[in-house]
Amino acid sequence: MERAEFSRLCKVSFAQNGISRYATDDIVNKLGELCEIFIETNKTLNLTAIRDEELVISRHFADCLIPADIFPTGASLLDVGSGGGFPSLPLAIARPELKITALDATAKKTAFIEKAACALGLKNVSVVTGRAEELAFTAMRESFDCVTARAVAQTNVLAELCAPFVKVGGLFVAMKGKKGGEELAEAAGAAKALSLEVVSCDAGTLTDIDGEISERCTLIFKKTASTPKIYPRKYAQIVKKPL
Repeated sequence: MERAEFSRLCKVSFAQNGISRYATDDIVNKLGELCEIFIETNKTLNLTAIRDEELVISRHFADCLIPADIFPTGASLLDVGSGGGFPSLPLAIARPELKITALDATAKKTAFIEKAACALGLKNVSVVTGRAEELAFTAMRESFDCVTARAVAQTNVLAELCAPFVKVGGLFVAMKGKKGGEELAEAAGAAKALSLEVVSCDAGTLTDIDGEISERCTLIFKKTASTPKIYPRKYAQIVKKPL
């Protein structure tokens, strides 16, 4: 896709989804560079199932930036299960004052994020390879203003993996699909055990460039007290018996 066409479609998509404030020439140009790197790398590394540039614009870039205003100015942010760099990389481009750490257990994915951040000159991105349930017992514990995760796991599982990294008073933000509200209800026990207070359950939609609409839900929690030291448990336990 020619860069001019990418820019046009990106601005159309952002307008459709109410985020035209992020459709500046500088941001769109950086996203165009990222799209090229992502599409080329995805041919061999299988970072995500999405390979069409139009879908990358809407289902990755726009989808990641719809909740971008949630994060406080200058916040340190951990993206758990960052995969191919979503939402880490789009957020780093659109919100350059954020200090973003991308965490994933798969080395090929964190290597891609590091490579892309370097190619794009993103100084606000660092990368960690490892498992959240193990790294939560290192110096990373309760060291981030915000922790986010997108398309990683059920909310009751995700909360146990993410909450230990959040500072007391900080935010845990789960980017979910149409079942977000249902998952929130199921995660009531986890939220209580992990000292997470529900701030909001923001239901909305994502519109593709061709007009197809899908449901989205952003769950926002505030951490009110330190996470008990027994959490997170081993992943097999978390999945077998969610809080």
